[in-house]
Amino acid sequence: MGLFSKLAPGVKPAPLVIAIVLVVPASLLMGQANSASCVADHYKVIALPLRPAHINETRQVAGTTSSHRAALWTEQSGLHELPLPAGFFNSEATAVNSSGHVTGVVYDRTFSKHRAFTFANNVLTLLSGEQSHPYDISDSDEVSGEALLPGKTATGPVSWTSNAIRSLGGCCGGSARGVNKNGDEIGDVYDETGRYHAFLWTASRGIRPIGPPDDYSSAIAINAQGHVVVHAFSEVFLYADGKLTRLDLSSSYPSQPRAINNCDVIVGSFGPFADAERAFIWEKSRGFRDLNTHIASDSGWKLESATSINDHGEIVGRGDYKGEDDTGFLLVPQR
Repeated sequence: MGLFSKLAPGVKPAPLVIAIVLVVPASLLMGQANSASCVADHYKVIALPLRPAHINETRQVAGTTSSHRAALWTEQSGLHELPLPAGFFNSEATAVNSSGHVTGVVYDRTFSKHRAFTFANNVLTLLSGEQSHPYDISDSDEVSGEALLPGKTATGPVSWTSNAIRSLGGCCGGSARGVNKNGDEIGDVYDETGRYHAFLWTASRGIRPIGPPDDYSSAIAINAQGHVVVHAFSEVFLYADGKLTRLDLSSSYPSQPRAINNCDVIVGSFGPFADAERAFIWEKSRGFRDLNTHIASDSGWKLESATSINDHGEIVGRGDYKGEDDTGFLLVPQR
């Protein structure tokens, strides 16, 4: 029997009933569209003039040039090197948020002294803390990373909000390596025995371990749903809803995950050693795939490592292009 079958002729259904009928399918269709937009069978490869670290949702790419300068690349404006503050001679960009705000690190001439920075509205700001290094920046400009705090002998996991630094906890050092739109932070911390463990930090619960209990582990990336990629030696896990699930990646070689998007698509590299790496993509329905099998065979590219993926399925990384190593690439899905 249909939903409106008992209504008398000429009588319109109540507005509340109409809302229920329309909203539910719309939400389902939206979820399906988002999932479909995150994967592709074939990609166009675009060479980039920097070694990319991160791509945002508007295809802005943060990374580092061959001359060791932090830079931002866009299709419209090309390459823009970020300024260097006095006393520093090299830099690298590590992430860019949806507003085009960049975080990265600057180094002195010998690479022995380093400071975290943000770059927004054409202004570069050094962040507080000694020997600091940032890894991620959220859309609310919260930065996650590591820094040497007063009274400590090792750098520990921290976050910055409006240049105010906050320790995330841990007794013996570590790093915060990712932050999502909710302010949830992930990374790794050392215990008293020198073992490092993946952690998830939230404002309500503080820092807690999420990796395998009897193994060294590190949390690599986090998405908006709070799903976390955890790397533990030769094994890779997805932590979601309080559960740790082992992922089936390369059956032959170690895999190094590097990023996850909001469709739970993971990218990274795999191979017997660094010089023989190949870029991979993984998602639940299609499993593990070598990205080199999804570009034109005569492209001249060997894709070695994928470092970031956005929710449009666009991927950046580095590879070998016609014999030139460490060339940056952008993969654009062809659907």
